Amino acid sequence: MVNNFLFKDRDGQTPLPPELRKGLKPKYIQNIGELDEHEEENIAEGLAWLQKCNENGLTYNFWQKLHKKLFEKVWSWAGEIRKHELDNLYFLSAHQIWPEFKKLEDDLNYWIESKEISTQEIAARFHEKIETIHPFAKGNGRFGRILIEYFCRKSGEKIPTWGSSLKSDPSARRQIYIEALNKTRQTRTYNDLIKFMFS
Repeated sequence: MVNNFLFKDRDGQTPLPPELRKGLKPKYIQNIGELDEHEEENIAEGLAWLQKCNENGLTYNFWQKLHKKLFEKVWSWAGEIRKHELDNLYFLSAHQIWPEFKKLEDDLNYWIESKEISTQEIAARFHEKIETIHPFAKGNGRFGRILIEYFCRKSGEKIPTWGSSLKSDPSARRQIYIEALNKTRQTRTYNDLIKFMFS
């Protein structure tokens, strides 16, 4: 299986910083490479669960359950909504998460039922919103990309490539991804994000 949702651009030998040790279940993990390895093993198990799942993927209960399945063997807080603030202007404050979850649920149902926009644009809107809400302490990017792949599969849409043509240059790939997300946030236009996701 090709994991296009994984953006490999970190130095695996970097020692694990103290803030990442909080809530870590395998206490023997010493560096980023070991953490990535454990997370990827857990994600593989979560994906196996997802393959058998029949839920529509459009509720915040499902979003929490999915995050938990992807990370529960690595992080004690997997699936729990974050309660702390993040140092990023684009990510929502902790107190905004629950209201925005509910709004996103309602928006998704409206977009799907109204048929006013394409499934690819719904996927892009869904992805931008879930990443901006940034509901969990860690793993939001991978969780968000996996969630959107699940949505596309359930909707009969082709699975996003996430800029896989840039796979040999992960730093450039991530940079283009972030720029597309930020442009969408600033302009509420989705063409660049759709292009990155599906071309």
